[in-house]
Amino acid sequence: MGEFFIYSLKVSLCLIGFYLLWKLLLSRDTFHRFNRMLLLAVVALSLLLPCVSIETETASPISGGMVMIESLVASATVADDVSSSITPVQLLFLIYMLGVVFFLLRETFSLISLHRLVRRAPVAGSDEGCTICVMNEDIAPFSWFRHIVISRSDYDSNRRDILNHEKAHARLMHSVDVLLCNLLIIFQWFNPAAWLLKRELQDIHEYEADEAVLASGADASSYQLLLIRKAVGERMFAMANNLNHNSLKKRITMMKTKKSNPWARAKSGLVLTFAAVAVVAFANQEVKEISSGIKSESNAAVAEVVESMTVATEAVPAVAPSEPALQAPKAEVARPDNDEVLSVAEEMPQFPGGMKALSAYLSDNIKYPEEAREQGLGGRVIVTFVVEKDGTISEAKAVRKVSPALDAEAERVIMSMPKWNPGKLKGKAVRVKYTVPIIFSAQKPATALKIKDADDVDEKDAAMQIGKTMLGTNAPLCILNGKEVSKEEIDKLSPETIKQVNVIKDKSAVEKYGEKAAAGVIEIVLK
Repeated sequence: MGEFFIYSLKVSLCLIGFYLLWKLLLSRDTFHRFNRMLLLAVVALSLLLPCVSIETETASPISGGMVMIESLVASATVADDVSSSITPVQLLFLIYMLGVVFFLLRETFSLISLHRLVRRAPVAGSDEGCTICVMNEDIAPFSWFRHIVISRSDYDSNRRDILNHEKAHARLMHSVDVLLCNLLIIFQWFNPAAWLLKRELQDIHEYEADEAVLASGADASSYQLLLIRKAVGERMFAMANNLNHNSLKKRITMMKTKKSNPWARAKSGLVLTFAAVAVVAFANQEVKEISSGIKSESNAAVAEVVESMTVATEAVPAVAPSEPALQAPKAEVARPDNDEVLSVAEEMPQFPGGMKALSAYLSDNIKYPEEAREQGLGGRVIVTFVVEKDGTISEAKAVRKVSPALDAEAERVIMSMPKWNPGKLKGKAVRVKYTVPIIFSAQKPATALKIKDADDVDEKDAAMQIGKTMLGTNAPLCILNGKEVSKEEIDKLSPETIKQVNVIKDKSAVEKYGEKAAAGVIEIVLK
């Protein structure tokens, strides 16, 4: 779902660019058939360009792929906060999906109403393959594919010009264009360019139909007076071509406009230029990184909604008031034998060797998927799993997803972990849910990771391991209490003596310490 959201945003940008280009260069020209084909072509290009993938540069060994392991989370409160907090991107995604559902229902209702009206309308005959339906009530003439609906009064008084107009719509298959535009608007409802493109396309439909009426021998003045009289009618259906649908002034002006120079069509070549620019822009690594983040947030929003619906349908076991520490918001009964999975226990599960060992294990065993690295994919994968009573790992699941390849890698490395020391409640081993967030990044790592005045020694020790992982195989510059020391001296430090750890990996490190900091800096402040 997140990929669809990103795709929709890219389509939106293409539509806006193409529409502005067409409006500035070609909208006033009189070659209506060409303009119609061009508008349909830019819609098709807008739908296809986001799917085109090219590489603008080759990733270097440093920026080609890295994995950053965050501080590990065991608390139920923290885990719930991460998954349930709504970010601005997630809020926009949920609003977008509500809009898609609303406009889908709206267009479906309009299509059903149109179909019912055409079916119940009395058929007066057939003309050039078009079925003519004459309604007794006062209704504005319109056409839908091969059906023409007209009121009895119009049929008796202005039959020839009105039928010629609507037959032109049917012959030129304008209803197909309108249907495609309405389908586009369903998932581009937020995009003004989608609505404006539909209006421009319908203007062209009317220009073509007006040309057909005048070409049939109708008097131009009489026909224009007919349009003015019918201008008081109402628009019946969004999916139909109405005689008086579009701007009357624009139509009459276009009838009187001198034919454009055929060479003016050459301006359409700029559309291809814009298409090439769009492809290169979408291939930019920074754009890919932003897209990956938005996709991750969107998938998380969907997962949150699905999880909320699932929790709402499940029975939640009661918890004794005397044990508030066990009142985890998302405690669940996962097995028929009431073997409860806890989010918090008196003794939480622990990886053998503690946080330091867990961080080292993940650093050594996570492999950046080649597919994700080549596509520049990255983001924050949050994996939940259950530490069983015997310490084995089960039910690993990515609850905040980024891409299938990265999600699968995160789940794989979690499931391959050795046995943990199980969690305990009242001295007995229990099943406990645990959460590990992992950041995959195909770009250079974050500029700095800071742990200030933390009370948890394991957190600072894990931070040191993270820093070393981020700096890669090149030897970083090690600064201890403001003085340069060797990497070996850093390795000998006890985490209990550390007050603060900063890991710096960007040009600011070189600016501060010179070229010797090109591989990064680990700054350590002792207590």
